Amino acid sequence: MDWMQSYKSIFVLDFEFIAKDGERPTPVCMVVTNVTTNTTTKYWLDKLDKCPFPTGSEHLFVGYFASAEWGCFLQLGWEIPERIIDLYAEFRLHMNGRLAAARGNGLISACKSFGIRVMETSEKNAMRDLIVAGGPWTEQQRNSILDYCAADVEITAKLFLKMWPIFAPTEVKLGQALFRGRYTAAVARMEHAGVPMDVELHEQLLERWPLIKDRLIAEVDKGYGVYQGAVFKTSLFEAWLKTQAISWPRTANGKPKLDDATFRDLALKHPQLSALRELRKTMSQMQTLKLAVGKDGRNRTLLGPFGSKTGRNQPSTTRFIFGNAAWLRSLIKPSPGHGLAYVDYSSQEIAIAAALSGDQNMWAAYSSGDPYMAFAIQAGLAPEGATKATHKDIRNQCKQIVLGVGYGMGAEAMAGAGGIYVVQARALLQSHKMTYRKFWAWAERNQLHALMQDTLRTPLGWEIKLADDPDPNERSLLNWPMQSTGADIMRLAACLLTEAGIEVCCPVHDAFLVGYSLGDQERVVRETCNLMVEASRIVLGAEYPCRVDVEAISYPDRYSDERGEAMFAQVSRLLE
Repeated sequence: MDWMQSYKSIFVLDFEFIAKDGERPTPVCMVVTNVTTNTTTKYWLDKLDKCPFPTGSEHLFVGYFASAEWGCFLQLGWEIPERIIDLYAEFRLHMNGRLAAARGNGLISACKSFGIRVMETSEKNAMRDLIVAGGPWTEQQRNSILDYCAADVEITAKLFLKMWPIFAPTEVKLGQALFRGRYTAAVARMEHAGVPMDVELHEQLLERWPLIKDRLIAEVDKGYGVYQGAVFKTSLFEAWLKTQAISWPRTANGKPKLDDATFRDLALKHPQLSALRELRKTMSQMQTLKLAVGKDGRNRTLLGPFGSKTGRNQPSTTRFIFGNAAWLRSLIKPSPGHGLAYVDYSSQEIAIAAALSGDQNMWAAYSSGDPYMAFAIQAGLAPEGATKATHKDIRNQCKQIVLGVGYGMGAEAMAGAGGIYVVQARALLQSHKMTYRKFWAWAERNQLHALMQDTLRTPLGWEIKLADDPDPNERSLLNWPMQSTGADIMRLAACLLTEAGIEVCCPVHDAFLVGYSLGDQERVVRETCNLMVEASRIVLGAEYPCRVDVEAISYPDRYSDERGEAMFAQVSRLLE
């Protein structure tokens, strides 16, 4: 059956808008093609006081990176359509696992891959510059902008017809594509809300950061002696490592690995590295402060839906508050009379692994409330009745193994993170394999199928199929189902929360930051928790609910990440 016939109208649309840092979009114009009637209409939005077409479930709406369109709808006060196809999401899915995906995921790249002729890049850039300039525009310029927008709609409509057989061959496949489209509406609502910030402190940082960053380096470096001025010196760092008797991973040419992941893992084993790691991350991201904060004091940036191979969001690491160094998150602060709750899934990857594999030993460990201690007991590494208080060391070692499996880490990385020898990590990993046999059989079977270029698929239809990749990351394939199913759950939870009218300020990996007036805190937090648990039940099955944890803050308090508390205190002193 051609499911296209089930819609009264199929609208392909595109907006041109002005998007300033941290601000909601300012819509300029819109072009809509009704594929059903093959008619195109152009709208200059200062002459349009209401949505010119119906948005109910009988009509299908198609866009490319459609969350941008729904951001314009919200700004105009229009109802977001109920049935959505985002061709960006469908193209990302179609290309997932292929080396060709590296050529780009924009509309132009998608059209070229399907043999659709497109506008030259130089011409597109010139038109974008004209729009971003903000006007006023002459009548001729207005017509040029409308024609430019119409050209994008034309190729998007062609792309839709080319891709329809790919994403809608069955009713189930179409339903999964519509769910991904539904999520773009949730993304628009979250980007519209934004994260409330301490505007006064942010402005102080903007003004004084060039002056205080060198002082911050000097202050933190007192405990290390690894900087010369503002420059990190590898030779001095190696000398410091010797004084601390720290064994450090090396590159193929014998140099110390200096990436943040290595610092993160080693800081778990050697806490004295934490301040240096936070400083290095700060300096690498913040030569200038780039947080996108609007005039209303909200941090907003593109959330980057479907940006990774697992389908997770990939927002900017410099413009998004949660992408920056941990201490900067203390800039998050509710406005007077309001509060924030950080609600996150507890050990979500473990719950997902147990549910998808059907490993009841692993589910029992998750259900215990402390899966790390439970693993130690199940594996015979700790006695019955052992707790975090009585067996702290073995619990910490087991924690790194359990988490490492979820992140696709090898024994060497687990050893570094857990502060143990590689031989110990290998033994613990073997204990994990013996304790959770059903999980490992399932995970390794998935890995083998993926390497044989079979398709891996999540419960809600996100997929990966390796193609033309001579050197796939085999360990990442072990944890792809957990990470991707976690993204399924987060997408569904985002839809449920935003559709319930809850102000979701942003998603953060497996958590949401939600806002509310203080008088409504109890209801909002309760409903948020219930809907997040419900999302996990829908994706994993009713018998596999994921727990959630809540951290609530009320004005005048600010958000705080314990990993950045010391650095934030140092910066605050320098600002005094």
